[in-house]
Amino acid sequence: MRASIVIVTRNRASQLRATLESLKQVIVPEGLDCELLVIDNGSDDETANVVDEFRSPRIIARHVLEEKRGKSCGMNRAFGEARGEVILSADDDVRFGPDWIGRMIEPITDGHADAVAGGVVLAPELLRSWMTPMHRSWLAETLWLKRSDPQSYVGANMAIARHVLDKVPNYDPHLGPGGLGYCDDVLFSSQLLRAGYRIADRLDVSVEHHPDQTRLTRSAWLDAAWSRGLSQAYVGHHWEHWRCRFGRLKLARAVTTLKLWRILNPQNSDADGCDENEMRLVFELATVAGHLNESKRTRMYEKNGLLQSRACPDE
Repeated sequence: MRASIVIVTRNRASQLRATLESLKQVIVPEGLDCELLVIDNGSDDETANVVDEFRSPRIIARHVLEEKRGKSCGMNRAFGEARGEVILSADDDVRFGPDWIGRMIEPITDGHADAVAGGVVLAPELLRSWMTPMHRSWLAETLWLKRSDPQSYVGANMAIARHVLDKVPNYDPHLGPGGLGYCDDVLFSSQLLRAGYRIADRLDVSVEHHPDQTRLTRSAWLDAAWSRGLSQAYVGHHWEHWRCRFGRLKLARAVTTLKLWRILNPQNSDADGCDENEMRLVFELATVAGHLNESKRTRMYEKNGLLQSRACPDE
């Protein structure tokens, strides 16, 4: 049995180094051939050197350059490069437990599932008293996933069987970091379920997430809210086939509601944290604005259809 670990990264050499140091401590089950694919999405820092320096007696590392920008393009390249029957995905800023590989691939190797949703927890030093479950979920924690029956996964800790790619061959390159920002994992996992595949719960097998502290500022939360709204609108139009009724009226109402809220609730623009209500209002505004824009475009899928093989968009 072979397994491929995939990490897509761009210009985050210091974070990647700490992640790979953590990976060295993970136990590789007996009889498992394991490779690490670091998909370098056009870095100009020390990323290649960090991968070259990685040494593990049971994990062979490969540095693969993918210059087409975006995490989804990186994942698609990984699908083409990976040699394993099971493909595990992690982010470049996580820390692993010693049994991560064995427990994550077990539902697939036992034939009980075609994909696995692992857990993600925020590093303790990044937790703040003002954080709600929404804040923590937006930092990739898996609080929102349903135990025993997850309907999605978080790409920072997931696994799929290679045969899934027979029906769902690619991530959509318009989504995810480097694209609209989000919903890449949500769409792929939704298509996976639509194709009749099963997602197993391994939410107790957690990786620890160490995002940059700049993501805690109010401006970063609002940027994330806007990107999430645009990403949701893309999925809504192209995959779910939302109807666009009274779009301009909805847009005007969303703009007015956000302006009124900000008048009644003035915020410190330089502070860490962001009121959850403001995040929701920005998300709703971006969703309406994004849907108006996407509705002018030809739909890329049949309703709830499976992703067909496609090239990443040119930069």
